[in-house]
Amino acid sequence: MASARRTSSDSSDRDDQPPKRLKSGAVRGTMQLHEHARESSDHDANDDDAREDEIDSGEDCSQEDMLLSEVHIHPGNGRVDGRLISSTFRLSKTARPGVNNVSDATVVVAKTIEATLKPDGENDVHSDESDDPWDYYIDIQHTMGSTLRGVGSQVWMGSFLMTDYLVSLGDKIEGAIAIELGAGTGIASIAAGLLSPIAKIFCTDFDTAVLENCQSNIVQSCSTYPCAESSTLLSLEKRVLPKRLNWLAHDPFDCSLTEEIDPFSWTLDEIEEWKQNGAFIFASDVVYDDSLTDALIGCLEKLLTISLPKDHPRHEEGRVAYISMEKRYNFSLNELDIVAQAHDYFVKKMGLSKVLKACTIDKASIDSYCDYSRTEDLVLFEVTCRELLDLTKG
Repeated sequence: MASARRTSSDSSDRDDQPPKRLKSGAVRGTMQLHEHARESSDHDANDDDAREDEIDSGEDCSQEDMLLSEVHIHPGNGRVDGRLISSTFRLSKTARPGVNNVSDATVVVAKTIEATLKPDGENDVHSDESDDPWDYYIDIQHTMGSTLRGVGSQVWMGSFLMTDYLVSLGDKIEGAIAIELGAGTGIASIAAGLLSPIAKIFCTDFDTAVLENCQSNIVQSCSTYPCAESSTLLSLEKRVLPKRLNWLAHDPFDCSLTEEIDPFSWTLDEIEEWKQNGAFIFASDVVYDDSLTDALIGCLEKLLTISLPKDHPRHEEGRVAYISMEKRYNFSLNELDIVAQAHDYFVKKMGLSKVLKACTIDKASIDSYCDYSRTEDLVLFEVTCRELLDLTKG
């Protein structure tokens, strides 16, 4: 039921040779402010000195259990030791409504994986066959397992549902400016950039190593698909921009870590572009730790409450955020039952918020554009403001 599996860091009984190229049946990441989030549960903005954590590469995994996303569970993937590998993910420009059925999706994924995996040394999944249903093959670098703090270095199922929904919005996001929170590997932003008419995505996270990997994945995708489908859109590299965002800061765009120049910092023009035109926020599988959920909601309150200019198409509606997640079940001593604690905590906190309101989106009506199995535990929320702060007055 959960999308992560816990494993021992001891992999001595596994093959020591990592695969050259791996195939996954899906198209994510999160952010790494765990320790500081717990220390700042009161959300005091004046004490927001965010802490950097490196991508978990396996060196520090001996003292902690490893978590592995189900996206990466495949017989050919080998050891679960946190090493960086590259996997290929498939996208379609054509909606696949039949995949909304969970059992059908499983069959489709199994067949396509079997058809594209080749013997060792020949694992090129980029097919030129005319009957190939996939239009894009995206190579994403990620880790094979991580500790909880390093989950942003893996790909998670929520990204696929989020990609499906963004693409299904069609004309509603044409020419729009968006922010992805906790982008991790960047796969959701890359996929949305390729499949949707969105104009620009600020693909954000906090950790430097995560952002560097995200940028590498964007560059790789740009080298494979240098031109956008529409002549009115810029190339992918100019439309998907990795940026640092601090959920805990009074000003999330201010992420000064040192006196040195930050390659992922925001320019004044980019901040202004977001404030004037940015209408959409999305995040995938970033709800798994209560302290980070508090930080997420606090950040959404800061980003969503300021109204858009009066000439913006969404001035009356305001900005909107979409949050996808997979329910992960654990036994609760408080409930004496198996519950989806992280999901339930998010729902509870949103219900208590005096600033934001959330409603679930029926995923059954969303067509699929990604190669994955859409399980019943994948959920999607729309988050909006109860009342906008109109800065145009006065």
